[in-house]
Amino acid sequence: MKLFGPPKGKETLLRYLTKYMPQFVISSVAGIIYNTAIVLGPILLGRLLDAAGGGNGQQVLLSALYFVGVTAFFQLARFVKRWYMRDQFNRVSCDLRQTFVERILGKRLPELKQETVGDLMSRTVGDITLVVDTVMSTLNEGWDTWLLMVSYFVVLMFWDWRITLAASVMVPVTIALAQRMRHVLYQYSMSARRAASSSNSGLYRYLDGVAVLRLFGREEAESEDIQGAFAEQSRFNIKEMLLQQALLPIYALIAGLGVVVVVALGGHKVVMGKWTVGGFNAYLVMFIAFSGRTRVAARVFNRWHAARASWNRVQEKMNKQSAPEPTGFSQSTGCQSLRVSNLTFGLGGNDTLQDISLTAYKGQIIGITGAVGSGKTTLAHALTGLYSYGGSIKLDSMELKQLSESQRRNLVAYAGHEQFLFSMSIEENILFAGGGRDANRLVRALSAAALTQDLARFDEGLETKVGEKGVRVSGGQRQRIALARAIYSDASILLLDDPFSAVDIATEKEIIDHLKGEYKDRIVLLFTHRLTAFKHVDRILVLDQGRTAEHGTHEELIDAAGLYAEIFKAQVFMEGENNEQAG
Repeated sequence: MKLFGPPKGKETLLRYLTKYMPQFVISSVAGIIYNTAIVLGPILLGRLLDAAGGGNGQQVLLSALYFVGVTAFFQLARFVKRWYMRDQFNRVSCDLRQTFVERILGKRLPELKQETVGDLMSRTVGDITLVVDTVMSTLNEGWDTWLLMVSYFVVLMFWDWRITLAASVMVPVTIALAQRMRHVLYQYSMSARRAASSSNSGLYRYLDGVAVLRLFGREEAESEDIQGAFAEQSRFNIKEMLLQQALLPIYALIAGLGVVVVVALGGHKVVMGKWTVGGFNAYLVMFIAFSGRTRVAARVFNRWHAARASWNRVQEKMNKQSAPEPTGFSQSTGCQSLRVSNLTFGLGGNDTLQDISLTAYKGQIIGITGAVGSGKTTLAHALTGLYSYGGSIKLDSMELKQLSESQRRNLVAYAGHEQFLFSMSIEENILFAGGGRDANRLVRALSAAALTQDLARFDEGLETKVGEKGVRVSGGQRQRIALARAIYSDASILLLDDPFSAVDIATEKEIIDHLKGEYKDRIVLLFTHRLTAFKHVDRILVLDQGRTAEHGTHEELIDAAGLYAEIFKAQVFMEGENNEQAG
């Protein structure tokens, strides 16, 4: 069961907050208790001072006990409020990050390739953290500032409404000034967050390509670019923080002018005998707390305006794009046939493939070849269903583009020539295909990918860690681990894009024999320029400049003496030359 994710309905920030209503209600009730009971502290303290001045020991002790008891009570309420508020916002933070990641991973590959890792990391970690912390502090201060100010203001008005109104006149001035600064703070914060994305992207690029940078002596130049991005980020961060911090003394000065009014008018009442010293002290303490909270309220306004920039950046990537879920397709028997008709497709905006057609049935291995740049890998990408295409690609009677994501994943598996392995164990990389661990299925996949002997040479066997991107295993082992992952997926269609470029001919034949003998319930499309395995496949499609040049069996194409025959004879000749040199 998924613990975290988006709320139901419209994904507004408010819905993320109200998703955890129990925590919100408990923290709210505790906040109300704390910020209303707290006004009793100064009142009881004033009575304690008056009792001490009167020399009544019993009254002093009783007043002291009241003061301590009330203080303990509202501090307990404060603890409860903060506990449940922190629990709520930890969950909201997880929800936001989970939703953000789901939205990013749910994008189509052409859109996803336009993103940079550094920018996405900056939004996922930096922006969401800033949003959550700001909303939490805003709600926290909403109770500890606004409700407290209201509570104090009501008591102060009851105490003496004339002095209270006269001393409080500067409070709305402070709030208005904070509001006036919202546009500047928003711009500085947005610029800082964009610079953070740029610097993170540069750093990721630097670390990812450090070997190439060293080979070509580009470390210093790349480092200067990253330093420039960090300098820009620091410049806007400093401007934002300086503006926020520099305004706080101004807010405090404006709001604090009311204290002078209280001292003057309240002191006069003490002299006239209308107020006791304890009463004056209680009023002064409450007004100082009231006016001091004005500065906090202004600070909250500033933080909120700065965090709006981060929330807007997060929302840019979280826009929900929902499509109707296809229905009426059964996967109980898998896919029986693949029919490609008049396919046009290209990854770079131009259609590299033109008018491609082919048919394959369960149990067949179809070989697809051609010269470098003929469109083999492009065709493999088109058949994954991850990109938009023209023409038709039908799995049985259902168009590939009309399948849901889950249907497509269960029907089509891909192993490309650029193999990506996660920094996990060999077993975890293979089981990444999903479906849980099935020991028999795993053994079959390892055998089919010719990995069994390799595993025997690893001290930790399947538990061997492959390292970041598979750096701790050889190129051929990386290819075969990725091949095992595709086979283990139990998908009906296997797209194998140049899977044998880093393995020898004997291993290649072993894999082909396994696929032909043990996986007759699959449709296998083998994309490669190396034709040694093509004597064992059922049909061959030859591409030339994105179009179908020839198709048929190995024997038919050799007899036709066309492009395929030329490539095959050239490869046989080159292998013979290499064998003579090796001998």
